[in-house]
Order: sequence, then C-alpha cells, then structure tokens
Amino acid sequence: MEHYDAVWEGKSVDEHLKADIPQKMLELFEHEKVQTILDLGSGDGTIAVSLAMRGKTVHALEVSKKGIERTKEQAQAVRVPVHTLEQDMYQALPFESKSLDAVIAFQSLNHNVLSKIEELFAEVTRVLKNGALFVVKVANFNSFNLKDLGDGLYEDLHGGIPCTLRFIDKQTHVPQDGPEKGLTHYSFLPEQLKEKVEALGYTQIHEEILQWHILAIFKKD
Repeated sequence: MEHYDAVWEGKSVDEHLKADIPQKMLELFEHEKVQTILDLGSGDGTIAVSLAMRGKTVHALEVSKKGIERTKEQAQAVRVPVHTLEQDMYQALPFESKSLDAVIAFQSLNHNVLSKIEELFAEVTRVLKNGALFVVKVANFNSFNLKDLGDGLYEDLHGGIPCTLRFIDKQTHVPQDGPEKGLTHYSFLPEQLKEKVEALGYTQIHEEILQWHILAIFKKD
C-alpha cells in the first residue's frame, strides 16, 4: 500500500498514471441507463468525481489512504457525493450479488499475477447485474519495446522513458525503478483479455487499442 500512497501523495501525477474518461463509455452509460458504478482502483478519485458530477452513484474503491483522501478533497470541492472504500480490490467486494450497473477499472486491476486477476474477474461478475457493463483499461503486452539486458532484466522503451523490468514470466513483470518500482504487473494480449472475460458470461461490445493500453467494454449476458 505504501507504493500507492507515494504515487497519490503528491499534487502532480506522472502522465502515464493518468486515465481519461472514454467518450464511448459515457455514451454507453447513458444508453444503458447506468446509475450505480464501482470504480476499482480509483486512485485520486478524478474519474469517480467526474461521474458523480454527471449524477451517477459512485463507489470509489482504493487501497491507498492518500488516494482516498484526495478523492474526498475533490468531491468536497465540487460538492458531490462519492462513497469511498479503502480496500484491496483483490479481497471480497463489499456489495450484494447482482447489485451494480457497472464496474470500471482503469490501469488498476492488472497490478497482480494472473491468477489473482482471474479471481477478481469472478468477483466482479458476482456483483454486476445481468446486462451490466464491465469497463477495463489494462496494459497491452504488444506495446512493449524490450531490450534484453540479461539475467531476466529488460529495458522497456515503449513509454519514451527507459525503465528496467524484471520478468517473472512472459507477461508478468516487476519494475526495478520509476514510480511503480516493486509493484507486480500483468500485461494482457487483446484476444486473451476478451477470451477470459467472455468465458465468465459477457459479450465484448467495444475495444480500442491505445498507445500502451487495451480499453475494452463488456456487457454481462
């Protein structure tokens, strides 16, 4: 948790950690009449507060105490309610089954090994209503530009700023420097993400391949 506190403690956040609100998601939220939303790994609350300003009921779940504090500050500044939950997203989610209209996770749920992420996918499926939306933005393995340094270390140049990574397996790595030093990361392949989520009873209704990420929107059958 101290890693995430360090990320969100400062007033400025590294550009690659920021997540914009996809216009397609907003359009689908209106079309599908989405009202109650869970933001998994909500960071400093920027997206949660923006959705609350649009009249949505938003639950912001974040493991970082500093992130929760920033969320509360932003919500108070614009006088909108955001329900904050200081919790590890890989624990059981504190919601009844089939109680939410949407779950969103931007650059957050892939901070673990694949087996834990798959458990989280199942828990998200439990709390979503039938017909609800699951919006995911995760690291795209195809975006890496790796230089082998030997001894399991690689230099990644895909973000324009060199970063040294130690790979645990082909798609799981731990940064050795930078703002996310020491945090386990898993990077998906687009077709793999689609296959794993759809196997739980969803249909992928939108996909964008961004510079470093996969943005995918799934509808629960």
